Amino acid sequence: MTTDKLPPPSPADLARLKQHFDGGQAAPDTRARRAGNALFEYAYMGYVRKTVAAAPAAKPDLYDQLALMAEPEDWDGHSPEAAGSIRILRNYIRWTFERASRQEKIATSTSGTYSAFNTGLATPQQETIYGLFRRNGRTDSQQWAFVNWVEASNREFMEYFPPSLRPKFVTYTDDPADYVYDWRRELVVNLDHILNDETGNLERFPEMLRNNPYLARMALKGAVDASVDRVRRNYKAAVPSWYPTHDTVQLLLPLSLQSVDVVDLALIVSRQGEFYRGHTVLTTAMAYTNARLLARPDSDWLQPASEEEAV
Repeated sequence: MTTDKLPPPSPADLARLKQHFDGGQAAPDTRARRAGNALFEYAYMGYVRKTVAAAPAAKPDLYDQLALMAEPEDWDGHSPEAAGSIRILRNYIRWTFERASRQEKIATSTSGTYSAFNTGLATPQQETIYGLFRRNGRTDSQQWAFVNWVEASNREFMEYFPPSLRPKFVTYTDDPADYVYDWRRELVVNLDHILNDETGNLERFPEMLRNNPYLARMALKGAVDASVDRVRRNYKAAVPSWYPTHDTVQLLLPLSLQSVDVVDLALIVSRQGEFYRGHTVLTTAMAYTNARLLARPDSDWLQPASEEEAV
């Protein structure tokens, strides 16, 4: 029989034990990592506000600072309840860092004192913005601590990261063709899967179609045909997006189920050999969040909305 040895207690553990046996109360551990979030596992990020919307008295956090530093963009969505939340930016940074970590594109200075990653964002003057970290002196916390967002011309950043060491942009595919819909390929849509209650797709349909499967099927078939025609007239109507769970680039096609003037859902299209497969629908809010991981969508139908993130 074997037994696992427990790791030796950290200085913080010893301090809390001493305080406990001295009759005091242990100080709360405010440096806990966020499970499943590579950025917070990598570095201590400091203060992050927990409120969904920015109350007038709320203290700005690092994401608020980045939003002010970067090119102006709607990071909230259109719901009054989401005003000031910059939820799209928070999601974007989370998955951009995750991608940088997977692709080993987090650069470290020659001295080993600083590290940085490329956010993929730019200032209004078109300077690339980086996330800068330094070695964390605390042994009871993450190995790195967040310093600040810095532009490429920042003196401290230039000192530790000359051009040869600067973090590279993350990439999502090696084939540029993945970003453009090839209308020569046949599109096969799995209607049964999309209209199955158990998949969660049907509940995203407009209310008048949820309780009428036959009408929903007819509306979906017509919307898919119209969408393919729309993409043939304007290739920008097919918006590339990235789905972290599947680690793949997919295309989003607009679906107008009730009126030609309103896009109700986005059809996810994936390349399967010589075909395209349509297998899931997203709300436009979910679709925008996924698409923004690659770039700001340049489309007339996909705009920031107010619902929860898709990833």
